[in-house]
Amino acid sequence: MRVLLVGNFLSGTGLTIGYCEQLASRLAQRGIPVVTTSAVASKLGRLRDMLATVWRRRDDYDVAHVDVFSGAAFVWAEAVGVALQLLRKPFVLTLRGGNLPAFAARWPRRVHRLLRSAAAVTAPSRYLAEALRAHAEIQILPNAVEIVAYPFSPRVQPSPRLIWLRSLHQVYNPALAVEVLSRIAIHYPEATLRMVGPDKGDGARGAVEARARELGVGARLTLVGGVPKSEVAAELARGDIFLNTTDVDNTPVSLLEAMASGLCVVSTNVGGVPYLVTAERDALLVPPRDADAMAAAVRRVLEEPGLAARLSASGHELAVSCDWSAVLESLLGILGAAARTEA
Repeated sequence: MRVLLVGNFLSGTGLTIGYCEQLASRLAQRGIPVVTTSAVASKLGRLRDMLATVWRRRDDYDVAHVDVFSGAAFVWAEAVGVALQLLRKPFVLTLRGGNLPAFAARWPRRVHRLLRSAAAVTAPSRYLAEALRAHAEIQILPNAVEIVAYPFSPRVQPSPRLIWLRSLHQVYNPALAVEVLSRIAIHYPEATLRMVGPDKGDGARGAVEARARELGVGARLTLVGGVPKSEVAAELARGDIFLNTTDVDNTPVSLLEAMASGLCVVSTNVGGVPYLVTAERDALLVPPRDADAMAAAVRRVLEEPGLAARLSASGHELAVSCDWSAVLESLLGILGAAARTEA
């Protein structure tokens, strides 16, 4: 079986290594020939490159795997899907964007047409599978982490060292983490916040810096910027409590990485997050955009006897169940079945 992977391969532009790039590497390690697209930074250029690769390399792959996001990125999947159908190449779609349910509500025919054209559709969460089940039968295939890359250190008596790990983008509401820090610092003068992730250029970093100055917590805040995937575990080891402040989400790998490392997770209760974790067992969940509720949850982790140890152990157990070894085998079975439909 030879595989074409269609998604974002943008680590060369300074972003961290994405899911598609990790998948390509693991398929290659298994001896499976892989064609990838696209590493082009511009949106229009990426679409052109994807379509060109689908056509030029048509004799080099048997089945395609296509990532599907919402918004303008949905056009990439649509166009690639049409090209693959014209070439009579089977393909598997993986739904990625947390905004896909809202997008499907606005554009139901487009979503239905694309999903129905695939040999199989997967999603990393029950959230997306249930939200889009009217359009296709969707198999749940969780996002994966390489457990051995994240040394587990149980947090039994955590300190107020807060970690935030995402791209600095407005949709992830990074300024909320600063609001939480300011509230925790009232009770814990030693509290710090370390924010790790590349600047997406939409003003989110500026908003974080401005809010930190306004609240007087600039000295407690460290903006690390983007780091290579190989350094994520070391960054996570610097903290005890992981904040996920996003307004929209699916099943973020960053949560799995944090839980694999043993951090106690406090997250907004949005999108696929409550489908990924069990509240009070694996993580504490709070409403979005509610700094008071998130700060109160952080204080619970710090002060409630036994809570941190329970969250740390249970979260790690969940992350282990999402190890790449298991997820890759499932995906290979799905791709193999799709390839055989055209054999």
